[in-house]
Amino acid sequence: MQNKQPPSNPGAIDLDFTGVFRIKDLVQAAPPPPQPPKPRPVPKELLVGVKSLSKNNYFVNLTRPRPARAIDPAKTTILVVEDDAVTRGTLGLILNRGEGYQVRAANDVKTFVAALQKRPLPDAVILDIELPGGVSGFKILAKIRAHPDIRHLPVIIFSGHSEPEDLEMGLELGADAYISKPAKAEAILAAVKAVLGR
Repeated sequence: MQNKQPPSNPGAIDLDFTGVFRIKDLVQAAPPPPQPPKPRPVPKELLVGVKSLSKNNYFVNLTRPRPARAIDPAKTTILVVEDDAVTRGTLGLILNRGEGYQVRAANDVKTFVAALQKRPLPDAVILDIELPGGVSGFKILAKIRAHPDIRHLPVIIFSGHSEPEDLEMGLELGADAYISKPAKAEAILAAVKAVLGR
């Protein structure tokens, strides 16, 4: 007797991200032996406003603004991927009570993947860099950009890592915006509006 496979849901994103996104791939392995650095040009965006970062306590670097369009916040879902419960809750308040966005939250890779299974798909992601289990938000961003179904999903990096090399990494991997922690609510809302095209 053959085992019957349960019917698949054609509208769902594969938990394995169709082989592109595997949870085990996200756990950082031991670093390889150091190699001589490859010379790369530093994007000009990284040099603008860096000195004002510590002075103003936040920095927004929009890398891929969207064309202007009408957005209904009540029908717009933002997925917040943040392991710190206080920060996650505060972002939810800013986005939901402040602007009326629908907010979905995840605190690690498993809950992130589960949040992508829910419909509708999020309209944008706010992504922390340091997540539990040695997972890098940069790795998640790379997997999003490699996945055929969600590669165009706007991603805002929200991290305490705000050195030029961190910003450069975010730009290279295709972040739509980069906000350093701590950040003012107005900076977060401005970045969300910009990447959504409002």
